[in-house]
Amino acid sequence: MEKTKSKHILVVEDETIIAINIVSTLRQFGFQSEFVSDGEAALDSIKVKMPDLVLMDIMLHGEKDGIQVVQEIQEKYDLPVIYLTAYSDDKTLERAKTTEPYGYLIKPFNSRDLFISVEIAIYKAGIQRELKRMQNKLKKKKKWETLGLISAGISHEINNPLTSILNQAELIAEEAKKSELGTKISLLATEIMTQAERIAKIVKHLSSYAQEDTSLTAYLDIKDILHETKSFFHQLFLKEKISWEVITKTSFLIPCNPQKIKHLFLSFLQESRSRLNRMPSLGNKKEISISFNGIVVNEKKLLEIKISDSSPYIADSDDSYLENETIHKILEAHHGNWKKGMDSSRNEWLIYLPTQ
Repeated sequence: MEKTKSKHILVVEDETIIAINIVSTLRQFGFQSEFVSDGEAALDSIKVKMPDLVLMDIMLHGEKDGIQVVQEIQEKYDLPVIYLTAYSDDKTLERAKTTEPYGYLIKPFNSRDLFISVEIAIYKAGIQRELKRMQNKLKKKKKWETLGLISAGISHEINNPLTSILNQAELIAEEAKKSELGTKISLLATEIMTQAERIAKIVKHLSSYAQEDTSLTAYLDIKDILHETKSFFHQLFLKEKISWEVITKTSFLIPCNPQKIKHLFLSFLQESRSRLNRMPSLGNKKEISISFNGIVVNEKKLLEIKISDSSPYIADSDDSYLENETIHKILEAHHGNWKKGMDSSRNEWLIYLPTQ
């Protein structure tokens, strides 16, 4: 009864005695109810009180009949309607059907018929609203998935030639130092690098935008996600003579959104790649390794992911790039965190994620 009492029903009926009887019956069943006698008054009342259901007499006196009033209501509000009618011709009923009412009550009707019609309409309206909510949620999810795929594709297609542009600009700047026009050429090369880095930031922001949806979708093996990520760097690592290996003795299932975890791996691997390529003194000793280890912290099972590369450990190195909004959101959504490793001979990061 408490749930019923919270429902507000507006009765639109120009026969005052009938309207009073309907309102009285509804109140006896525990509903809140009031009546108005014309369409304009109905629209004004709805605007202020927003009822849960409207009982609308089809044959209202005045410029607009009940069907026309319902059409105006539907243009502005998502409200269920039950028509009240004594007798209408087929043409009128056809017009009424186009407004998709939640029911018809033929006058005269008894209190039991009224109660059943109202209860069914309110219940059906609730189901319809929940269905619309789920449909909108599904559409939003598909939108983000599509945007994520598009942005990943754009990032992949742009980052490869962009890396080449940056590398060539660096070479030009170095060679320019040996030329009589060295200063001018070096300035031009620097400008090329500046603009290329600007493009890289735009691509990064696009990727971040596509990562807004942080819902967890399934328990998946972290190795499978990593191997899918590996294909992104495969050709680049071959060309740049970077070797890498995955070290693990077992499988680990984590609750995750796989696209977000892939993005997380891409961010850390890309930084390792950049560090290795900035240090030509390493020669062919450009190596990346990833290992997994299950640990328990405060009685919680965690997966420790160690990403390390053969570039030297620098205690005071700037890792602010890994504190960007996207990585923060991904780790926060997955209840994880990361920290810098302490190996004195290698650069490494430790990522922690909940596991089964």
